[in-house]
Formats: sequence, structure tokens, C-alpha cells
Amino acid sequence: MKDMKTAVIGSNPRIVNFYCAFIEMVGGIGEPYNSISVGIKRAGIDKNIVNIIVVIENREDYLVYTRLKDTIDMYSKNVFVVCVDESLMAQVTGSKTITMNHRSITMDFANILSGAGACKPYLKDKTISKSPDKIFEHIKFMLARGTVTLPVEGECAVRVMSALESDSITFKEIDDMTRLDPALHSGIIKMANSAYFSGTFGSVNDVQKALVRVGLSNVKAFLVNFINKSIASNKNLLFKTEIGESVRRSQMVASVCYVMAEFFKVCSKTQLFSIGILSRLGEIFMLAIISDYLSGEDSENIQLNGYKQIAAQNNFFVGGMLMKKWKFSDDFVVPVIQCQTLMENQFMNECRLLHIANNMFDYFASGNIDSGLAGAMKRSGIKLSEKQLEKIKIESEKHYNEFSSVF
Repeated sequence: MKDMKTAVIGSNPRIVNFYCAFIEMVGGIGEPYNSISVGIKRAGIDKNIVNIIVVIENREDYLVYTRLKDTIDMYSKNVFVVCVDESLMAQVTGSKTITMNHRSITMDFANILSGAGACKPYLKDKTISKSPDKIFEHIKFMLARGTVTLPVEGECAVRVMSALESDSITFKEIDDMTRLDPALHSGIIKMANSAYFSGTFGSVNDVQKALVRVGLSNVKAFLVNFINKSIASNKNLLFKTEIGESVRRSQMVASVCYVMAEFFKVCSKTQLFSIGILSRLGEIFMLAIISDYLSGEDSENIQLNGYKQIAAQNNFFVGGMLMKKWKFSDDFVVPVIQCQTLMENQFMNECRLLHIANNMFDYFASGNIDSGLAGAMKRSGIKLSEKQLEKIKIESEKHYNEFSSVF
């Protein structure tokens, strides 16, 4: 009974959080989703979710719900539909569905507040304050609650999200899950058989053996890369171009990390490669959440640079929080969190190399040592000559190209 949860699903995070908080206030466990499609798919496969509250604010929400409602097992789940738009109530049908009016639920107290001058007349003004700072507060709230809902594409990506949050995922479960996506399934086997992971060992031909060879943490980083690519493939996202660029950057940084670990021989090259893959996680996550949050807005009237700046500035902090949520160990988390500040810790070699790798991105495009790379070498205490930098650049590009089929 204690593990039974209620999924609260809707496109408006304020209303979703309202009902989720109410569920918890009366002693339940609420799990919010700010995407109707992702929420319904997740609720359908999570046996601990026994109640589903779907908040329908507009016709687009209604159409998404209608398309997916038949995937819900009405015999094992209780389904409640809350309509913000009253005109849609008559269209939400189903003998096993309980339909409610959001206005009726909240009207009494809202009218009292409105009469006291505490707010505008209820549901008359639908404008929402969506400044970068307010959205970042929303993101921090999600992370503090341990709730992560990303606009991923495909059933396999939804299952991977669930697996990353599991404390006891088995190699067999990963094997079964990845069979939903042949490219992901074969990619894990290719990674294990690549020269970078196989060493002198023979080839493996199934995922479970590949997982044993590569190690769970490295595989989880590979799954995060799969999630990142799934987000980047969502053409409906406002920042889809920036997300795609961040994914490519994380892969390039990973290759630089691998080559530099081999060059200096101070830490595990395969582990530092995975840390590089995780290095843009926070930025990708925030750009995806912001895109989801601003869906339906007129992009011409939105100051996009402010949102992109918030995502870039908080990349390492948010990425570290996500890695902790997904049960990565400190030897993966700390280098990501501390690679910018270079505060003293037990993983300084990894931090310094990741710091350099993150600042080499522009060098790959221009071939010139800019102020960012020069400053990174000074702050990290790692001095590299132009000849050494050129060698690292050539080897990193080779590694990136060879690993592109696995990515």
C-alpha cells in the first residue's frame, strides 16, 4: 500500500503541481508529469501507479489524451479526468472514468481571494508569468522533489527513464528493455566490442555479456546519451536546435576526455569518457524542460537568449543533481559538479581534464588557442603546447568518428 502512487498528468505545470500537492496533503504519493503523452505511457508501465489524474486544459490536451486513453488498463488503474475547459467535459467519455470540473473544485476559495483583492477574477486572465528566473525556480522545485519528466520520444526512451531511477535494475532487464530499440541494443554490443572497451578480449554477441564487460555506470552513461538523443529528436521542442548541439558537444567532449586520460595516464579513460558524455546533461535537461514549459507560446514574443543563458550557466549544478537522482557514484558526479570551480576534492585529476575538455570545443573549430582555453590551462595547472594540443585534437576527432556509429 505504501508504494501505491497517483500520477498527476497535464501540460500546465502549475495545475499539475496543485493536484499533486493535494494528493500528498491527504496522505497519498503524487508523481507529477508535465507531458500528457509521457505521463500516460509511464503510468501504463509502472505497476505502483494505481491512480491517474489527467488534467485537460485545452483541445490539444484532449486530443493527446483521446489518442492514448485506450492504452490504460481501466481494470487495474483508477482514472480521473479534470477539465479546465468546461466545454470539453461532455466529450470526455468512459464508464470507468470519473470526470471533474477544475473550476468547480477551486472556485469557492478563488472567489474569496478575488473579492479580497488578492488576485484577478478567477480564470479570466490566462496569462502566465514565464520569466527565465521563474522557470528556473520551477526546475529546481522538480529536482528537489526528485521528479524528472522529460519530453522523450518513443516507448524505449520512456522505459530507459524509468530504469535510470531504479535502485536494482538488472542486466537482464536492461537487455529486455533495449530490445525495443534495435539501434540502442546493437549500440551497447558495439561499444563493448570496440577497441576502447574490449582490449585484448574476444568479441561478445549479447547485451548481458556486454554489460558485464563495460560496467553498469558506463552503460548508464550510454543510456543517458540515448535519452539526450531522444530529446533532440523531438521536433516540437522550442530549443531543439540548441539541444542537438549540446548532445553533439557532450559526445565531442567525451572523446577529448578519453584521449586526454590516455595522454596523461592519471585516471580511467573509459570512465572519463562516460563523464564527458554526462557533461552537458544539465543544459540538455533544462532546455527540454523550458521548451515544454513554454509550449504554445508565441516564440517571437519570448526573449530566448535569457532562457538559453540560464541553461548554460546552471549546466553543471543541475547535471550533478540529475546524476545523483539516477544513482551515479561520486566518482562520476563530483567531476561534473566541480569541473568549473575546480574546488579541491578527491577526484581532481578527472576535474582538471574535464575542465580542459570543456574549453577545447572552440579550438576544434578554429585551431586557435582562445582566451577560454588559455584560461582553462592556467586554472587547471595543465600546460599544453600547441603541438600537444594539435595531437589531442587529431586523436579526439579520430575517436569521435570511430565511435559515431555507437553514439
